[in-house]
Amino acid sequence: MYKFIFIVFLTCFIKIGSQAQGKIDSSGISLQKLAVAIQEGTIISNRFKADSIFTRNLVQVLKTPFSFNFRFDSLIAIKQIVSPDKAFKIFSWQLDLGDGTYRQRAALQFPSSDGALRLLPLFDNSDFIVTPTKGVNNRKNWIGAIYYDIIPTAYKNQTYYTLLGYDEFNLTVSRKIIEVIHFEHDEPIFGGDFFNYPPDETYPSAPVDRFLFTYKKGSNAYIRYDSETKHLILSELTSTDKDLKATSTLVPSGNEVYFEWKNGKWVMPASKASKNNKAH
Repeated sequence: MYKFIFIVFLTCFIKIGSQAQGKIDSSGISLQKLAVAIQEGTIISNRFKADSIFTRNLVQVLKTPFSFNFRFDSLIAIKQIVSPDKAFKIFSWQLDLGDGTYRQRAALQFPSSDGALRLLPLFDNSDFIVTPTKGVNNRKNWIGAIYYDIIPTAYKNQTYYTLLGYDEFNLTVSRKIIEVIHFEHDEPIFGGDFFNYPPDETYPSAPVDRFLFTYKKGSNAYIRYDSETKHLILSELTSTDKDLKATSTLVPSGNEVYFEWKNGKWVMPASKASKNNKAH
């Protein structure tokens, strides 16, 4: 008798779970259409409308119990990554403002024991920040980026997460961003004294609270994490016009430099930094 009741309960549970999964899958299809409209819409007002509807619909889908575990495989127009320790997930995307500049959108989702939604939106405040490399910010003063990797590190019993992101920025240059975050009272704190590197005209003037890597649009400069060496690998930059201060002329030289995590900072060894500093 008890075995029969358990089987009936299990069958109902699986059915309900399948229906919830189907609901997310179905919503994911509509979300993808909206995401494509945000990215590819030819009229700016339509892109803004799609962005607004997408945001509301995404929140509704994420209210599905245990949605943190859903992979959103169909949602290819929006970047989504999960920290390796499964502590949080980031959704991020950008909105073309029609003048060559972009506004980023993002939200952090956290797992919960009861499956309830824990979601924190980030607010792109880049337009009002004069020096984006400076400042320890909260999520209401976020330097916008589309994130493509999360690297957990530790120092003095504190976990820090290094976010690698990109920003199309404007008509002539793009940016890659290294942003270190940690959490205080369940809120993300962006930036801090986490970088040590030798002077270089292609890098932001130190000290910085985040590392911005600015280069000629379309030149494919990169920042990536090497899991074997545990280094952040960067393209060495050179100038097409022999002017290292002109960011719109900076392109990869074909060489690489790197940061390594030491004593709570990303450190670039002077001997490994590019240090002829000569433009082609």
